[in-house]
Amino acid sequence: MTPASGVTRRPRPVDGIVRWGAGPVFFELISPDPAVLDRARVIFGPWLDGVSGSHPPRARFLVEAEKMDTGRWRVAQDGRETTIADSLDLALAAVEYGAIADLLNPESGIVALHAALLSKNDLGVLLVGPKEAGKSTLACALWGAGWRLHSDDSAVVEDGHRARGIPRRVSLRASSRELLGNEVWERIACLPATSRSAAGLRFHPHPSPGDAPAGVEIAAVMFLARRGSTAGPGKLEPLDAGHSLLALGPYCHRRELEIDGAIQALQPLADHVPMFDLGRGDLEAMVERVEEVVAT
Repeated sequence: MTPASGVTRRPRPVDGIVRWGAGPVFFELISPDPAVLDRARVIFGPWLDGVSGSHPPRARFLVEAEKMDTGRWRVAQDGRETTIADSLDLALAAVEYGAIADLLNPESGIVALHAALLSKNDLGVLLVGPKEAGKSTLACALWGAGWRLHSDDSAVVEDGHRARGIPRRVSLRASSRELLGNEVWERIACLPATSRSAAGLRFHPHPSPGDAPAGVEIAAVMFLARRGSTAGPGKLEPLDAGHSLLALGPYCHRRELEIDGAIQALQPLADHVPMFDLGRGDLEAMVERVEEVVAT
């Protein structure tokens, strides 16, 4: 995907609109092309019923085919540079990621963590860690073991020690295929909203319209590849409350100038929710450790 020669366009109102979101935050995609709208309803299906309130959308996107039948697509967002995508799938991915970038903008006031969010029996677990720490792979392994997968990369913290996922598909790198096994990989590849590329898969594990999981109470937080961790492969090491709050800081989306506000928002999570380092190791053993913590 590339910018369109620095041209900025404002999406214009058309008849075809798809709205998706969660609670008070929602987005709009508009397009004159029925194929765009049909595919968007599949990709954003779990979050189509998550729109509430009468306020305007957080962001609005226009997707339309380029003129001259080039096979490429234009993606415009209010006040942003137009993007050109080589396929409809890439165009909708640009919308998907653009919406989340807007949602997690440090100036939004939302407190969010770089974390996968899962739940079982209405108890949530946050898998916190940097990029390529294995959050998505472990999250998908837990999903394969019967957990609900809310999101794989970011989670919004609410009411102290509750969290909800973000309205974006799960992203798996191709290197995760060997760890997860062909059976799980092919199961994911066949889901309706899955997009395949050489880099991996994008999918959502709750394919029914309006089926996105609601927010959950957090029962445990587990850090993957945390700097300074001494947890052995596939082993858990508990953190005390003071250490936990400091450990959460680097994974918060709030900008450094607002770190005091972020710490205040995360303090209840550190005070009331047990936190652990989970050493990267055998995937089955890591799943067992997560299961053990929630079961106790």
